[in-house]
Amino acid sequence: MNTFLLFKSDQLWIRRTGTAVVSLFEADPARLESVEPLGADTFVAAADEPPVPGAELVGLRAFFDLAPAETAVQAGLARQLLHWRQTHRFCGVCGAPLTRHATERAMACAGCGHIAYPRINPVVITLVHRGDQLLLAHKAGGLVPFWSLIAGFVEAHETLEQTVEREIAEEVGLRVKNIRYASSQPWPYPNNLMIGFTAEYAGGEITPDGEEIAEAGWFDRDHLPPIPSPVSIARRLIDAFFAQ
Repeated sequence: MNTFLLFKSDQLWIRRTGTAVVSLFEADPARLESVEPLGADTFVAAADEPPVPGAELVGLRAFFDLAPAETAVQAGLARQLLHWRQTHRFCGVCGAPLTRHATERAMACAGCGHIAYPRINPVVITLVHRGDQLLLAHKAGGLVPFWSLIAGFVEAHETLEQTVEREIAEEVGLRVKNIRYASSQPWPYPNNLMIGFTAEYAGGEITPDGEEIAEAGWFDRDHLPPIPSPVSIARRLIDAFFAQ
């Protein structure tokens, strides 16, 4: 029998055995929904009921902190593909039902020939620094308990560097210079690719927009507010800045 990573909405089914966390379960694919292959004999699917007694649901962010890096990567891919499969059931051109492509990871339309590949949304995230301080912001709405870097989606016909400048100007009212690529990270919430940059402060006064950002400020190593978990690219950029 094949093994599955199983999700209920945005949460993953796991079972704890002491300090270990089990996330792969044997299951009958006929009783599952939106089955999508991940690799040899491994699949992702939707399951409303626990796969085994004692199974529990956890969000991906929590799972990333529990699981080894390789397992976390697999879970991120699984969630992204499952979301794609569930949201690409019909052709966006003619409305006909889509079916799995015979040879590619794609959905195909028998009516008009349209091919739908997994969607990826590019997002820039930028560490802005001024001397030995960096810019951190707290999102509006109070749902995120930590402070992080400025991030935003790339718009049509926009370079990544233009997105960096626009997002920082729109969200906190600052100008930046010397924009440099740093690293990237897949981020399955639900299908983003985070593209990390660093940039130097070039002018302006911090003015949170009040919609995306509630508060923002300059912080040095010894006076940091709560910051993201080490699994995130934001934290990696922060740690790399203070390590220099």
